Amino acid sequence: MKLSKAKLIKLTKPGLVRLGFKEFKDTKSGAQGLFCKKINSEYYLTLALTIHRYYYSAFVGEFTFSKCTTPYLDWGDMPKGMNIRLGHLLTPKERSFYHEDEFNISGASDIWWDGNNERSVSDFLNVVELTESRMINQTDLILKINQSKEINILAIYSKQVKNIVSANQVAGKYSFSPIKEVDDIPLIWFNVAEMVLKNNKDTLNYHTVIRLASDAYRQDQLDKTYKSLIVVD
Repeated sequence: MKLSKAKLIKLTKPGLVRLGFKEFKDTKSGAQGLFCKKINSEYYLTLALTIHRYYYSAFVGEFTFSKCTTPYLDWGDMPKGMNIRLGHLLTPKERSFYHEDEFNISGASDIWWDGNNERSVSDFLNVVELTESRMINQTDLILKINQSKEINILAIYSKQVKNIVSANQVAGKYSFSPIKEVDDIPLIWFNVAEMVLKNNKDTLNYHTVIRLASDAYRQDQLDKTYKSLIVVD
């Protein structure tokens, strides 16, 4: 049976929520499922799910560890290891254990899981839990991310958007914002994203507005949950 986006999210969401991830509606990044969590005061971990183009029940997961929640960040001076499929974080022995003969080439690092197989979905969730700490505890990667001009610019823009939305300081005309909500994100986020990009004289078009607004909104939602979990002595 062909694996739909809705079915994939339904299958994986309960387990990912138990692991601390929050699902976000996403129709723009190219992923068929998007889950994020806040790791600390600066960093977020995003898990993007993709359905195989030819094997219709197969799906794969890819982490993005960054100061943003946008998946597939890979331009400018962004470090390559910031985006990685889960299989690459496993040892050869672990990969052989989780190998799905129907979809995967023996010895390959990528692992595709079967959405029509309950055990395979359970294996996927086990691998997410196993590899998360390996992803976020890479000292060298964190150093490279901190040194990335591109990442820090995106993080600054998202912070500006969050601050302006919080203060409700919105006025003016907008040329690149959508005319209605996208992915259940209120229009104010897109208007402010356009304002921030314009004020910073950065690339301004429909796609950059959508990307920035979506990231800032997701961050805001995660920030609120993260703050509520902090115990004050």
